[in-house]
Amino acid sequence: MFCPFENESAINAKTIEVKFTKAVDAKTLVNASEENVITVVTGDGATAAGEITQKLSEDGKTLTLTAANIFKGDYTVKVPFEIVKDVNGKFVSPVNAKVTVDDKSAPVLTSATSTIKDTKDGLKEITLSFDEEVVSIDTVKINGLNYSAAVNGNKATVVVDLDATKSYNVQVVNATDAAGNVKDVQEATVSVSVDSIAPSILSVVPAGENKVTVTLDKELKDDTLAITGKVGTFTANVVADAEVNAKNKKEYTVTLNSGYLFKNGNSDTVTLTVAKEALVDKLGNKNASEISKSVVVTKDATAPLVVKVATSTTNGKVTSFSVTYNEEVASPTLTKAAVVNSKGEILSVGSVVSKAEVSSEDAKTVVFTLADGVATDKYSFDLSEGFVEDKALSPNKSAKYAFNVEVTEAGKPVETSFTIKDATVDTNVITVDFGAKVKATGTGSALNPSAYQLNGVALPSDTDIKFAKNVDESTDQTKVVITLPAGFVKANDEKAIFRVNAVQTLDNKVSNQFSKVLAVTDNTAPEVKSIAATDLTKLTVTYSEAIKLTEGSTYENITDEIALVDANGVAIPFTAAQVTAEGKLVLTVADATKVRSLTTVEVDAAEQDIFDLNDVAQKAKVTVSK
Repeated sequence: MFCPFENESAINAKTIEVKFTKAVDAKTLVNASEENVITVVTGDGATAAGEITQKLSEDGKTLTLTAANIFKGDYTVKVPFEIVKDVNGKFVSPVNAKVTVDDKSAPVLTSATSTIKDTKDGLKEITLSFDEEVVSIDTVKINGLNYSAAVNGNKATVVVDLDATKSYNVQVVNATDAAGNVKDVQEATVSVSVDSIAPSILSVVPAGENKVTVTLDKELKDDTLAITGKVGTFTANVVADAEVNAKNKKEYTVTLNSGYLFKNGNSDTVTLTVAKEALVDKLGNKNASEISKSVVVTKDATAPLVVKVATSTTNGKVTSFSVTYNEEVASPTLTKAAVVNSKGEILSVGSVVSKAEVSSEDAKTVVFTLADGVATDKYSFDLSEGFVEDKALSPNKSAKYAFNVEVTEAGKPVETSFTIKDATVDTNVITVDFGAKVKATGTGSALNPSAYQLNGVALPSDTDIKFAKNVDESTDQTKVVITLPAGFVKANDEKAIFRVNAVQTLDNKVSNQFSKVLAVTDNTAPEVKSIAATDLTKLTVTYSEAIKLTEGSTYENITDEIALVDANGVAIPFTAAQVTAEGKLVLTVADATKVRSLTTVEVDAAEQDIFDLNDVAQKAKVTVSK
């Protein structure tokens, strides 16, 4: 009897989920060599996913497959015949399930949290959680200020210094996933919790001949594990290093001094110790007493075994293949490889493979790059004994291994969209580099102001937008130059959100969503809003924002920029002028109650003496009455 296989589905570009109708026995998901028995085969033209890690859910019904690179294209998830069992001992139905991955969904912010030891300590870190892994965030805004975010998987950390007794909202700008999907702006309220419990060690397990994995219940201060170790009767500390796992900071790899190991056999018991108050979490909580844990490490005397061979394509053509072993390997030697084509002709390895090297992303995998111009064909490879070695203290040589590689080439897909190359700004003049020629008129025109937004506001219809010029003054239709109109930017913003929407190339490709943070400066003139007699001889002029006078100027310098009249339209002179700490202008007149109205007068730029704090001159031809 078979336990039914339910289904498989692509969650995002990093994740495929395999669901079962009943809980699966985790021990049957790997073979005797600790290799995964459920495999993923890459289809023609699909992206090479790299190493695929597998994790079974707590209820045993969902197996999550996570790619080191990304999934994009068609794949086959293979459940083998009579190997995987459910918890009742029944075999899971064998299946070759097709799954197509084309992630178009941007990462969603699910929470913003902060954990503190005491409210008096304030908020020091905010953790942002997303529904998938993110690779970058442009900025995080809190109370109008910009903060950087350190991204790790589906979480991001923001370092702050805020009052813990207050509530906060965060605004996350341009969260991007591994497939390049971008969520431009999303918000969440910060949830604060208090933690005053000391950290503890959950487990200590061997991770190699001279390596041990230590798992804790929480992250440690400065990602530092202060731990010592002893073997047998040796009194020396055998711990050489303790390195945090960048993807799971509750986990540390402890490296032991191999000089003290296996002196009396092929295994050793190591006692690891953390001193009192040496285990410190990020909030300052410490262990109240010494902690000791024991673990047995064993000498590696087993040769590395091949577990998978996979091809990788570029633009539909196989350009490389990889051989993955059951453990980390080193020193691949091409002189220990041989190759023949489908006709049985013996070829020089160099005519088919240009190089073979251990992958920088997965030390268990050797990547073979095909030589330029290699013909489409089926090639048979033989790797001699010792083609690679493992990383054991005494390296073990790989055994002889033979396999086939099919070099194929498929047609290229038709593109219907394109990605905008970049956008830059210089003194409120934005240059957008589309990377391709774009339309000047009609639907998708790059000269249409409505195609652009700044901080969520579409550019005005009178915005000056032109194609850029080449050195010879010819038009460059791949770039546009946008001059932000006067009065559009209300305040300086080092990280204003600039967006481009639905611009089309000459061959009708529509631009993908594009957002970038740019620095813009205030170009809005201060405008008189009211006048009031605040004393017998004092007339206070309030502007739309704080103003200042040109350094060294007196009231005489601004008499040509401000005109006062009484109820009969007769001019009233002022004999002094000063700016208050709040940025208001106070004029001294003979009788402030007689002033009926004030008018700002237009003068030459060289004669202007009334500015806002960003050096924008006051708005002229404005009349305000009491």
